[in-house]
Order: sequence, then structure tokens, then C-alpha cells
Amino acid sequence: MNARCASRILLAVAVASAAPATALANPRAAVVGGQFRYWDARGASDLRDALVWWAPAWAHVQLEYWDFVEPGAEDSFRPEVGIHLRDRRRSVYTLQWRHERRQERAWAGTEQVVSRHDVVRAEVGPIVARDSKSWVVSGGLDHYWGSWHLAQVTLVRDPREGGLWIVPMRVRLATKANDWLQLTVAPASRRSLGWAVDAKWRVLRLGVERNNRFDFTRVDNTIISLGFERALGPTRD
Repeated sequence: MNARCASRILLAVAVASAAPATALANPRAAVVGGQFRYWDARGASDLRDALVWWAPAWAHVQLEYWDFVEPGAEDSFRPEVGIHLRDRRRSVYTLQWRHERRQERAWAGTEQVVSRHDVVRAEVGPIVARDSKSWVVSGGLDHYWGSWHLAQVTLVRDPREGGLWIVPMRVRLATKANDWLQLTVAPASRRSLGWAVDAKWRVLRLGVERNNRFDFTRVDNTIISLGFERALGPTRD
């Protein structure tokens, strides 16, 4: 697997995964989960992606393993750790690190509660390789309504492969029990488009994602995911 293909997969994970802001949700208990994601990449090696995570209210730990289908491709282990501190307004301040294949990635960000229903987000972080360093910058707005529903828009600037602007937009319809259905559309520069449908019901999580030149390469890919997520106690106020 060459660096170009690895970068393609990295950015798709970063901007298309189902990970909305949590400041207004105000979780109070740890969450544990796991997921298997199969990447079907046109003209490139497919990928079997296994993840497990544990997330108390103030931190998260995630372990991920990339197993490429193509013989001879370089598999990789990707540990990730983040700290999430909340103030009295329930705004969030995050520091996060992840080891990736032949590079390290870090983030510093905040989710500021600006009204009863709105959260403003900003994030910046370096991607550090052996012979280079680049910075990814993003910002966005989350709007909550009907207690648990969420509408989200994000603007991401990624400098790799000559630079790319991505605008992931999500709508999540949820219940008090934290069951939800989420729809994502992510237009990007260079006339590319990504979309995803994700859902959680009780402990089951599943989804499908399509990236039509969504990242900065010319390889389309489809991702099928199946997993579980369980809260170790109440998660709502």
C-alpha cells in the first residue's frame, strides 16, 4: 500500500465518520464499543478495519488495526488517546493524539456552547511524518433541537496532495435512549462528493458510506460497518 492510498483512507475516516460534538449531550458515564469496517476500494487494496474504544466523560481510548486484503500490503496498528475537559457551561476542550502508519497525528480543539441549542467548534492539528509536517484546520456549528436531534456543518481544510476543502453536513435524529439515525453528505473541492448513512439501535451500530473521489485521490470506495456501543450507566441529564 503506497502513501497516496494510505492518505486517501486517512482523510475519509477523519471527515466522514459519525462523530458529532457532545458538549450539549453532556455524557456522564463511560461508553464502550467496537466496530468492523470493510473498505471496498476501486482499483486498490481493500481494507479490513477493526476498532475498539472506551470513552468516559473526560477522555477516550481507541485501538484500531488495518488489515489490507492485498498480499504484501503493510498492515498497521493505530492507537489513539484523547482528553476532553468541560467547564461549567459544558463547553469542551480537547487534546488528542493518534499514531498512524509512518506518521503521528495530533489535535487541539474546542466545542463552545454559545446558546441553549448551539455549539461552535474549532480544531487544528499537525500531521508529522519523517520528512514533513502539515496542518489540518476545521471549524463548524452544531444545532440541537427536540432534545436530542442534531444538525451539523463543518468546514475542513486539508493541505495534502495540493489541498482540499471538505464540507461534511450531518443530520442526526435521536431518542432519549440514544438510539439514532444519521445522514451525512460531504461535498468537497475538485468536484467530489461523499455520503453516509449510520444508525444505532440499542447496542447495535451499522452503516454504509460512499466516497466518490471524496478525498484528494481519484479512487472511489464504499465502506460497510457493523459494531456495538454500550453506555455503562445513564448518559443524559
